Amino acid sequence: APQCAKCPVVRCRPLEKDKKLPDFCPTKNYPDIIKESVKRHKADSEVRAINLAWVELMNKVGQNRWSWTRLDEVIEYAKIRGVKKIGIATCIGLLREAKLLTNILEGHGFDVVSVSCLAGEVTPEDVDLVREGIFCNPIMQAEVLNREGTELNIMLGLCIGHDILFLRYSKADVTPFVVKDRALG
Repeated sequence: APQCAKCPVVRCRPLEKDKKLPDFCPTKNYPDIIKESVKRHKADSEVRAINLAWVELMNKVGQNRWSWTRLDEVIEYAKIRGVKKIGIATCIGLLREAKLLTNILEGHGFDVVSVSCLAGEVTPEDVDLVREGIFCNPIMQAEVLNREGTELNIMLGLCIGHDILFLRYSKADVTPFVVKDRALG
């Protein structure tokens, strides 16, 4: 199995091209996937558009790459891609931050739609779960944003599992902006 995290060579970097690939290297063991992924990068127009936007973004960031925030990059990426409507799937605990993010995005000319995780007021019992309290509905968040026709969705602090469901059901591309870590805030 691949173990890039444990690689003693890191031959992927240009400086180490003369070194031998370790036995667990995916570059060594999956030439068919490399070939297929390169083909997709070239042939799939949406993949190509995302890659071209990334190249343009990196060229704009250039020497200032350490001074651009994640939000700067999201805004510039969306502009490069011609995105007009951005969705925000937010944890209810981050509504203040969602409002701030909405104001900033609107200030940059985007139409913004936001949906809280508790929209719909579904209970755990409604979905045959036994749990006290509230229940987040990431499928509803994704489907509302789908129906609203968002072109890029931003996840703002969704719980683990709920972020996975949101990613699964969102038709628009999704980027994480805030990842919730209860212990580290």
